Amino acid sequence: MAIASRMRDSSTLRELGASARARWSAMSPRERSLVSVALAVVAVTVAWLVLLRPALRTEAQAPGRIRELRTELARARAQADELASLARQPAAPAAPAGLDSVLKQWLQQQGAQAQVTLLPQGPEIRLQGLPAGALAELARHARSDWGAQVRTAKLALQDSKLSGSIALQLSQPPSGGADAQGQP
Repeated sequence: MAIASRMRDSSTLRELGASARARWSAMSPRERSLVSVALAVVAVTVAWLVLLRPALRTEAQAPGRIRELRTELARARAQADELASLARQPAAPAAPAGLDSVLKQWLQQQGAQAQVTLLPQGPEIRLQGLPAGALAELARHARSDWGAQVRTAKLALQDSKLSGSIALQLSQPPSGGADAQGQP
C-alpha cells in the first residue's frame, strides 16, 4: 500500500515537473528572466527569515543570557556551599510538635505551595514555587529550629522558583532520657 502511494506521489511529481518545464519553454526570454528574479527574491527572503534572522537574534541575545546564567550559577554554587556547611553542623536535638504545620506555614510565608507528609524518618515536602534563595534558609531552619537536616532534594528550577520534593531527616534524641555518654 505504501509503495503504491509513493509511486503515485512520484508520478504526480514527474507530471508537475513536466508541466513546469513545458511552461518554462513556452515563456519568452524576458518572462524567464522576470520569473528567475522573482524566484531569487523569494529564495533570499526565505533564507533570511528561516536561517539568518534567527541566528542573528540569538547571537545578539546570547551575551545577556550568558550573564544571567553565570549569575544564577554563582548563586547556586553559594547556596550549595552553604548547604554543605550546614550538613557538617550537628542538628538540633529534637523536632517540635506539629512540625508539619510549622513547615507548611513557613513555606507559605516564602510564597510556596506545599504538601507536607510526616514519615517515621522525617517529613517529606512536595512544593511548588519556592524562591531559589529560600532553599538554604529552609536547610538552616531545619537544622537549628526543627531538629532535622535535608536528606534528599529533587528539585527543578524554573524562573528562579524551585519545584519538586525535599525529604528531611529528623535527628534521633537519645533513648531513655540519657545523654550521649549514658548519663541520666
